[in-house]
Amino acid sequence: MKLTEEQIKEVETYLTKKGVKYIDLRFEILDHISTDIENSMNKKQLDFNETFEKVKENWNEAFSYKWTYWLGISNGDSKLFIDHCLKIYKPLLFKIIVGIIAFLAIFFGTVMFFKIDLNEHFLIIKPIFISILLSYPMILIYWRFKLKETNLESVYSYLYLKQIFPNLYIIPLFIFQIFKSTSLSNFSFVYLIVFLSFLIMAFNFYKNHIKAVSNYKKYQLK
Repeated sequence: MKLTEEQIKEVETYLTKKGVKYIDLRFEILDHISTDIENSMNKKQLDFNETFEKVKENWNEAFSYKWTYWLGISNGDSKLFIDHCLKIYKPLLFKIIVGIIAFLAIFFGTVMFFKIDLNEHFLIIKPIFISILLSYPMILIYWRFKLKETNLESVYSYLYLKQIFPNLYIIPLFIFQIFKSTSLSNFSFVYLIVFLSFLIMAFNFYKNHIKAVSNYKKYQLK
C-alpha cells in the first residue's frame, strides 16, 4: 500500500518538527519512514495513523542528541544527523590523509634521492606559495557564496561551513610567515599540501551540495 500525498505531507511535517532541515538527509529519512509505514500497514493491516505512531516510537532513538570529537563538541545534533555527517566526512578525511602522506613521501623521497636543494629556488617558490595561499580564501569565499545562493541547506553545506570554512582564519598567519621567511622549511611544504588537500575536500562538499539541491528540486516538481 503506497502512502497518499496527504500522508507523505504528515511525515514531512513530523520531520520539520524534529528539526530535519538538511535536504539530502530529509529526503533520505522521508523515504525510510514512508517505507517503514507502508511495510507495517501491509503486514499488520493497520491504518495510517496507528502505524505512523508506532513507527515514530521506533525512530525516537535516532533523534536523540549526540556529539563527536570528529565534528567538534559544540556541533552536536540528532544521532541520525551526526551519523550521516560521519558517514560522509570520515572516509573522505581518511582518503585526504592517505593522499597527503603518499604525496609528501614521494616528494621528499625524490628531493633526497636527487639531492635537490629547494632553497636554491626560494625566489621562485616563494611567490608561487603566496599566490596559492591568496587564491585559497578567494576560492572558499566564492564557493561559500554559491552555496548560500541556493537558499537551501544540506549535510554537505553544513560540513563545508563547519570543517572547511574556518580555515580562512589560519591563512593570514601562514602568509605572514612565508613573507618574512628567508628560506624554505619542510613544514612550509607540508602546510601547503594540507591546504590544497582541504581545498579538494571543500570542492567535494560544494559539488555534492549542488547535486543534492538539484535532486531536491526535481522531487519538489513531482
